[in-house]
Amino acid sequence: MRPIPVMLVAALAVTGCAAQAARDPAPPPAASAAASAAAQANLDGTEWRFVEVNGAAVPKGVNATLRLRGGRASGRTGCNAYGASFEIAADGSATFGQTMSTKMACMTPAGAMQVERGVLDALQHTARIQRSGGSLVLLDASGKPLAKLARGGPA
Repeated sequence: MRPIPVMLVAALAVTGCAAQAARDPAPPPAASAAASAAAQANLDGTEWRFVEVNGAAVPKGVNATLRLRGGRASGRTGCNAYGASFEIAADGSATFGQTMSTKMACMTPAGAMQVERGVLDALQHTARIQRSGGSLVLLDASGKPLAKLARGGPA
């Protein structure tokens, strides 16, 4: 029995791996990372005003905002200032990191504390973001709207 040359075994192994890769191509990680970066850049530098939280309109005089810049989200909850990290993928899936906020109580304007709870809850449970022209909708994992926002800063 003749020994099989090592080069022949190596050539067969490489050919087999190449054939497997051709049958089961995987998307390059750089492409998906680039798409995610493009989706985030699409919102980078934008400012939004909450107009509805938990299905209820934000009361007149309550200032609740969202600013997205450089992977950070910040703004006002209706009473306090907040900040968090922010990521969005090319498919619209999104996450806000743990939110940090100031801890003042606001008795006026009426509804400020209720809006604050809704804003913080919406940020915590956002799974997707839909953007349509001058509006932005934060959605939970089931597709239920958590908050609706309009383009621009405080009203």
